[in-house]
Amino acid sequence: MMKNCRSHSLWALATLACAALSLPVGADEARAPLPDPDGRPADMSKPVQVYILMGQSNMLGAGNIGKLSGVVKSKGKYPYLVDEAGNWTVRKDVRNVRVNNIRDITNEWMTIGGGNIGPEIGIGHYVGHVTEAPVLILKSCTGNRSLGWDLLPPGSERYEFGGKTYAGYKDSPESWAKGTTPRPIRWYAGKQYDTDIAAAKRVLSNLGKYYPGATRYEIAGFFFWQGDKDRYNAGHATLYEKNLVHLIKTLRKEFKAPNAYFVCATLGQTKKGAGGNEGLILNAQLAVDGKTGKYPEFRGNVASVYSNPLSMGGSSNGHYSGNPETYMNVGEGMGRAMAELLGSKSSLSQLAEHLDSASRPVYRALEKKNYSTAWKALKKFEETHNANVKANKLDEDALATQKTLLAAFKQEIDWPVDQAIAEIEGLKKSGDVYRLSLVFRDHDKAFKGIDKFDMAVGATGKELRGSRMRLAISTGKKFYAFIDGVKRSESKRKGPRSATGIKSITAYLNRFAKRENDSIYGRAATIAAKKIADPDHVVNSASAYIRLAQTAE
Repeated sequence: MMKNCRSHSLWALATLACAALSLPVGADEARAPLPDPDGRPADMSKPVQVYILMGQSNMLGAGNIGKLSGVVKSKGKYPYLVDEAGNWTVRKDVRNVRVNNIRDITNEWMTIGGGNIGPEIGIGHYVGHVTEAPVLILKSCTGNRSLGWDLLPPGSERYEFGGKTYAGYKDSPESWAKGTTPRPIRWYAGKQYDTDIAAAKRVLSNLGKYYPGATRYEIAGFFFWQGDKDRYNAGHATLYEKNLVHLIKTLRKEFKAPNAYFVCATLGQTKKGAGGNEGLILNAQLAVDGKTGKYPEFRGNVASVYSNPLSMGGSSNGHYSGNPETYMNVGEGMGRAMAELLGSKSSLSQLAEHLDSASRPVYRALEKKNYSTAWKALKKFEETHNANVKANKLDEDALATQKTLLAAFKQEIDWPVDQAIAEIEGLKKSGDVYRLSLVFRDHDKAFKGIDKFDMAVGATGKELRGSRMRLAISTGKKFYAFIDGVKRSESKRKGPRSATGIKSITAYLNRFAKRENDSIYGRAATIAAKKIADPDHVVNSASAYIRLAQTAE
């Protein structure tokens, strides 16, 4: 529920326009100043918009408030935190609640209070600024917890790694030697997930205690900052992406909120290109961002914040040396990312009242996601606008409105075009030309005629029609078809694969790999054969084996 007034509409559009859509939120952007809160209550006729914060100790927060006061006063950072008299501001439209399974720890209006701060301050101010309805920031988490064990969501299955069997949901212990009988301990996989969810639901069941006067709520989104403990366990780091995807889907199901947004942040010390467990976790966290296109169902509703540029030093296991700027920067980055997701949902509808005969065709084409038509209409609108400017036919308000429309329309087109270009270029680089041929066909139909698309990847169609490329596509099609066939057979099988089945599958894959040893499909077939030789291995998708082959390179 976005604030429906011109200033906030333009703020949301500016937020979207300023973000480099192919890049994570950067430090300068995350520190973009917010106005001081006006001190007014929210519109209580609307349901409370609840945002649940989960993770481990850095989500709890270790930012020193004494140091924060010095940063605000001496450096002039985060000016919205203090009023003209130098006192901490108070948002009367955002509640700040933190609980655990035993007690309430914080239950107040959003302000700087006692103890340390976490990312909730930046989150609360950004989300509160763009939301007309009351907002409840609900933090339910504890420290030293891993996604692969403590926070493992319901439905997670056992898996094999490094000679061990790792626990599925409610299994105990964390892992045990493959082929042996596990000896349970006084903890189980997902125990902290269950505890944190129960604590959050306790708050929601007594809403009026935590948001005075409220009787209704909607789960609007989730924030997740975690990963430190998983980096000490190769098994957990390897499965981090799978577990994170499952967590997102499970939380939405748990709270009956299929449209709730999700924002996660990476560990501050980990840089892109990092190897080892930290690199696996970073890549997993960035992969779920809807802009990557890897998970189409996450487009426009899941965002990742790359925290390294926002961190002021230190590392996650040392709580970033208690530097409050790190917690403020990451909180602002996460809040801004959520604001962008909210804005992407409503920015077009906010423009409707400002349309005229020149701009309306663009709007209508975008509503239908007909991007090529929208681009042509946008060029005509731009020509009309430039002619009116040259003839001095626009007053100040009309000029500002048309500039906003032009920028917003261009961004609405640029976003999917940028993602299409990135996906096509990524597939070209990977060598997966069969999937490239399918993806390009769809994108070319949607974006052909748009200058940026044609200039960047327009020649791909001609390349794909070449004889050598057609041969490579045929090879890829055979690999995909074979793996898909095995997966269909596996879905009907009960128990482990038979020795005969393994021999038949691996023999075909090994022959294929030998024949196509120079292609990504041959290398993927080699990996698939080795994996499927294990009777307990769950056959994956063809693209998953291709990604493993790329990683091995």
